[in-house]
Amino acid sequence: ALGGVAQADIGIDTRQADLQRQVDAGKRSGKLSIRERNILNAELRRIANVEAELRARGNNLSERDERRIGAMLDAAQRHIRQLKQNRERGRTGIHF
Repeated sequence: ALGGVAQADIGIDTRQADLQRQVDAGKRSGKLSIRERNILNAELRRIANVEAELRARGNNLSERDERRIGAMLDAAQRHIRQLKQNRERGRTGIHF
């Protein structure tokens, strides 16, 4: 069995991959415009950069670091949901 920190690392990586898949799906469905995708991809890159900076200190994330990254991922999830539900659409979607 993996320790708590290693388990959390898997959770972070899984969540990051899932959020990227959601952005990609929004592109395919036309629910996200190019501008929205750029905003969301920049947010996901910032989270990955913060995680890399925290790991550079010693590879393992502290509980505080995990909570920080988790809160950033929660915010990104909300942003993806909000932007997919607004009226701005990509090229394949309906324009209002």
